Amino acid sequence: MSSLFSTSSLFNTTATSSQPAATSSSSIFSAPASNPQSSSIPSISITGTTGSSQPEQQKPSLFSGLGGGGGKYTSSGLFGSTQAQQTSGSTSGGLFGRVEPASSTGFGATNTATTSQPFGSSLFATQQPNQQDNAQNQQQPQDSQNAQQGGKARQPAYFENLLEKGRKRTHDANGGPGFRDLPSLQLGLSDIAKRVKDLGGVGAGAGVPRQGGKEADSKAHYLLAASGVNPGTTRRDLDSLAEERPTSLNLPQPAEWDPDTHKYVEQMHERMTTKMISEGLERAQRKFDAYLEEHVDINWELQRKKIYEHFGLMPKGSENASDLPGGKGAFGKSSRRGRSTKQSGHSSMNRSIFGQSSIQRSVIGTPGMGSSNAALFADDGAKNNITPVAQDDRLLREKQRRYAEKVQNLNRARIDETSYPVLQEFKAIETQSGGECPRQLGDAYNALMEIAAEGKAKGRQYADDYLDEAPNSGKAVKIRKNVINGSRRCLEKAFYDQIEGLVAKNPKEANIGGVPTTINKLRAYIRIRAARRDLIPDGVELKVLNDDYCWALIFFLLRSGFVKEATEYVTTSKNAFSAVDRNFATYITEYASKPDRRLGLKVQDHISREYQKRTRVAPESQSDPYQLACYKIIGRCELSKRSIDTISQDVEDWIWLQFSLAREVSRVDENAGDVFGLEEVRETIHEIGQRHFSQGAEGMGGYGTFFFLQILGGMFEQAVSYLYSYSYVATVHFAIALDYYGLLRVSDFSVDETELLTFNTKQLPQISFGRMLGFYTRDFRAANVEAAVDYLTLICLNADLPGQLGKSQASLCHEALRELVLETREFAQLLGDVRSDGSRLKGAIERRLKLLALSDTDEFLKIITIQAASVADDAGRITDAVLLYHLAEDYDNVITIINRALSETVATEIGSEQLRLQPLKPRAIGQEEQAQQQQPDGSSLSLVTVDDPITLARNMISLYNANAMHYQKIRPMNREACGLLLRMSEAKSKVATGQWSEAIDTIESLNLLPLKAHASIPAIRASATSFNALPQTMSRNIGPLLLWTITCIGRLRESLASREFAGGVGSTNKEISDGLLGSARDLMVFAGLVKYRLGERVWEAVCGVGGDVGVY
Repeated sequence: MSSLFSTSSLFNTTATSSQPAATSSSSIFSAPASNPQSSSIPSISITGTTGSSQPEQQKPSLFSGLGGGGGKYTSSGLFGSTQAQQTSGSTSGGLFGRVEPASSTGFGATNTATTSQPFGSSLFATQQPNQQDNAQNQQQPQDSQNAQQGGKARQPAYFENLLEKGRKRTHDANGGPGFRDLPSLQLGLSDIAKRVKDLGGVGAGAGVPRQGGKEADSKAHYLLAASGVNPGTTRRDLDSLAEERPTSLNLPQPAEWDPDTHKYVEQMHERMTTKMISEGLERAQRKFDAYLEEHVDINWELQRKKIYEHFGLMPKGSENASDLPGGKGAFGKSSRRGRSTKQSGHSSMNRSIFGQSSIQRSVIGTPGMGSSNAALFADDGAKNNITPVAQDDRLLREKQRRYAEKVQNLNRARIDETSYPVLQEFKAIETQSGGECPRQLGDAYNALMEIAAEGKAKGRQYADDYLDEAPNSGKAVKIRKNVINGSRRCLEKAFYDQIEGLVAKNPKEANIGGVPTTINKLRAYIRIRAARRDLIPDGVELKVLNDDYCWALIFFLLRSGFVKEATEYVTTSKNAFSAVDRNFATYITEYASKPDRRLGLKVQDHISREYQKRTRVAPESQSDPYQLACYKIIGRCELSKRSIDTISQDVEDWIWLQFSLAREVSRVDENAGDVFGLEEVRETIHEIGQRHFSQGAEGMGGYGTFFFLQILGGMFEQAVSYLYSYSYVATVHFAIALDYYGLLRVSDFSVDETELLTFNTKQLPQISFGRMLGFYTRDFRAANVEAAVDYLTLICLNADLPGQLGKSQASLCHEALRELVLETREFAQLLGDVRSDGSRLKGAIERRLKLLALSDTDEFLKIITIQAASVADDAGRITDAVLLYHLAEDYDNVITIINRALSETVATEIGSEQLRLQPLKPRAIGQEEQAQQQQPDGSSLSLVTVDDPITLARNMISLYNANAMHYQKIRPMNREACGLLLRMSEAKSKVATGQWSEAIDTIESLNLLPLKAHASIPAIRASATSFNALPQTMSRNIGPLLLWTITCIGRLRESLASREFAGGVGSTNKEISDGLLGSARDLMVFAGLVKYRLGERVWEAVCGVGGDVGVY
C-alpha cells in the first residue's frame, strides 16, 4: 500500500512545514498528520475535507469546504449529505466523516461556511507560510489526528465496494446487463479521476493569485447571496444540464425492418408529395417576389413623407435628414429603405401597372366627392386658412352635369373645327345655378368675353401672344392692350346696365320723356341721383347748361364708354359751351379721334397746366368736381393721385378710373411721370389683396370682388389659384375657358406635384392645369365616364405649346386617359365594343382621337387596350379581357383566356354550382350614336355580355371561324384545346343528365383515354405519354374525365344487366358488358400510370369508382 497510497500519489496532499522532516504519509483518502509546529494543516478527501482550527486560513477542496464555526452543520458529498454535531476543539474529515460547512463542489452543494479561505494553485494540496500563533499550532495536530482516525475506520469496506462498482461499470458499459440499474450520479474511480484531473487542470492553469482568487470568489458569493441565489444549488443545476455520455439507454435505436412494400411505397409517395408541395410553395413565393419586383416599384419613403405632411406630422417641403430614404420619421426609423435613386436611370419615375411611366404620381387622383377637392393642392386654402364654400350635393351634381354637357359640346366643336362661345355658355350656368356664388363671377365672365373678344376669336388665338415671356415684345404689349381695353369696356357696359336698371325702377323720378336715347337715359340717371342727394357733396355747386348739369353729363357719358356721344354733346353746343370752357371741345375731340386715347404733346401740356391751375388756385367750392374729373380722365393729369375724392365712387368706379388712365406705350419715349400701364394696375390690385383679402378675410364684397379685380387686371393664374379655395367647380371652368383662348400659362407636370400655382424661371405664374382637371373628375367619373374623357381630353389644348412643354402636356393627357381606363374599367364605353355580327363600335376615346395630338392613333389605342386587357386578366374579369384583347387584335390571347375559363368550368364537380362570369357592363349609347348603331336584328348588343363561359367560347369561335384573317392569327394548339374543352363540357352535361352511352361516345371521340386499347399495354402507355404532353388546361381535367367515364361504364353495365334475356339479346348484352368492363380495366391501368399527375384525391375517387364497377 506504500506505493499506491503514498504521499506521491495523484490524490495525496502534503503539508510543508517551516522545519524539516515534518511530513508524514497517510492513506490516499485520509488526512495526513502534520507537525505541531507547522504553519498549516493540509487536508484532502474525495468527498470530505479536514477541518482546521484556523478559521481564516482554511483550505477548501474540490468537493467540500472547511469552516471553523461551531454548532450544527451539514456537508454534501458524493453519495449524499451528512450531519454532525461539532465538538469543541476538534474536527475530523473523511469520506463519510464529519465535515465542515463548505462552498459548493462539482457534484453537490453545501451550506456556505462562515469563513472563506483562498484557493491555491493546486486543488488538493496547499502550502502555507507560518502565519499562525501558538494557540492555533497546538490545536492543529489534535484535529488532524481525529480526522485521520475517522478516515481509516471507514476505508476498507468502502474501497472494496467502490472498486467493485468500478469494475462492474466497466463491464456493463461494454455490454453488461447491470449498467441500467446503476444510479446515474454514481461514478467509478476512473470517472472520478478524470473529472478531478480536468477540473484540477482548469484551476491550475488559470494562474490566478491566491489572494485575488479569494477576493473574486468572496465577492461573487456575497453578491449572489445578497441577490437570493444559492451558488451551490445553481452550480449543481448547471452541471446537470451537461450532455450525458451515450449509453444503451439513450443511443438511437435502429428502426425495425418492415417487409410491407405497400407501406414503403405509401411512405415514399407521402415524402414525394410533401417535397413537391414545399417546392411548389417556394416556387410560388419566388414568382410572387419577382412579380412584385417587376410590377410594383413604390418609393415607400416618399409615400411616408406625403402621409406625414398630410396629417401635419412633418412640415411641407422639409428636406431634413428624416425625409431621406431610411431616415427616422415621426414614428421612428423605417424598416424599409427606399430604392436607390440612381438605379436604371429612373431617378424620380415609378413604374405604372402598364409599363414605364414618365409620371410619378397619379394624374386623376383617387375617386371622391365634394369639397375635398379644394384641399388637394398644398398651396390653396392652407396658406390663408380658407374654408371652401359649402354647397348642397344635389345642386352641385346638377351644376356639374350641365357643365359636362357644355364641355362635350365644346369638344364636338373642336372636332368640327368651329368656334364655340364657351365663356357665354359657362356664364349662363354660373349665373343660373343655385348656391352662394357671388355675382362677381358672372361679371368676370363678362370681362373675359371683352378681353378675348368672344364671337370673333377662335380657339387658342391668344396663346402665342400671351405666352411670350419677353415683357417689351410686340406680342406682350398687344396682349396687355387687349386686357386694358377689354376690362375698361366691361366696366363701362356694366355701369350703363346699372343706369338702365335704376331708370327702369324709378320712372317717376327719372322723368325721361321723349325718345329714350343714351343721353336722355343719363339725364334721367342724374336727376335720380340729384333727387337722392348723392350726386355731389353738400356745399358744392354744379354748373348748369341748358337745364343740364353739363360736366356731370359728360363724366357719366365717359364713364359709360360713350366717348363719341360726349364729343357730339360738346360740339353741338359749342357756342354755349365756350362760355363754360372754351378749350374743352378741343381736348375731347382729339381724345375721341385717337384709337389709343392719347393726346398730342402740346394738348397734353396745355390741359395739365389748366388742371393744376383749377385745382391749386381756384377754391374747391367754385370748381365743379365733375369738370376736374373729366380733365383728369382725358388728360391723365396728376397720375400720382389716381382717385377722385369729391365724387362718390364704389370699387367698380375706382378700378374703371385705373384702366382709363392706363396706357401701354413704349416706356423709352414716355416721360417718367406719365408711365402708368397694366403692370402698375396689377401691383395696385396685389396690394389690395394683401391688405384686405389675406388671412382668410373676405374683404369688401366677399371673395368674388378680389377675384373679379384679378380677372380685370389680367392676373389669370393668380385668380384661378385664389378662387380654387372657395369654389373648385367654378375655378375649373374658368381655367378651361382661359386655356381654350390661350390666356392661361400651364406648368409642367413633373415640376411640382402638390402646388396649383407655381412660377417659372422668369417669375411668371403658371397653373397645374392637367392635375386640376384630373382631380375634378373624381366627383363623377365613376358614374359618367364619358364626361371624364371630355375633361381629360382638354389637357391636350396645350399640346400646341412649343418645345418640350407641349409634348409633356400631350403625354399627361394620354397618361390620364390610361389611368381612367384602368380605374373605371368601363372598357366597352371607353375603348369600344363588338356587335354580334363581329363589327366594331368605337369607344369614347377613339371618337376623340383627333383631339389627343397623336402621331399614330392606331398604336396608341392598341397599347392602351392591351394594357387594360392585361389588368383585366390579372383581376379575373374574363369578359373584359376577352373584349379588350379582341379590340387589340390579339386573337390568340382571346382563345387562351377562353380555354382557361372552360377548363375551370369543366373541372367543377357535377351537381355543384357552375362557374359564372361577370358580364360586361352594357354600353350607354348616346343620341349621337343611335343612328349609327341601329341594326334591324338588334345586333348592337355586345358579343361578350354573357355570363356563361361555354356560350362566350362558342360566340368567339364562331366569329373567328367566319373570318380567315382572325383564324390564322390563332395558334393551332389553342384552337384544338378550345375544341376539346367544348366537347368535354358537352360530355359533362350528358353525364349530368344520365345519357351514359352518348357521354361515352363523346369522350371516346376526344382520343384522350384508352377506351379502345383492348388490354394492350403499349396502347395504354401511348395514351399516358400523350397525357404528359397536354397543356395545363387539358391535363387538369383528365381526372374528372376518368371519373365520368368509369361512372358511365358502371351505370351502363347495370342497365344492360337489368334487361331481359330474350331473342338472343342477352348474349349481345353480355358481350357489350364485358367489353365495357375491359375498357374500365384499361382505364384503371392508365390511371395507375399517371397516378401522380392526377393527385391523391382524384386517385382515391377513381379507385373507389373502379371498385364499384367491378374492375377488382
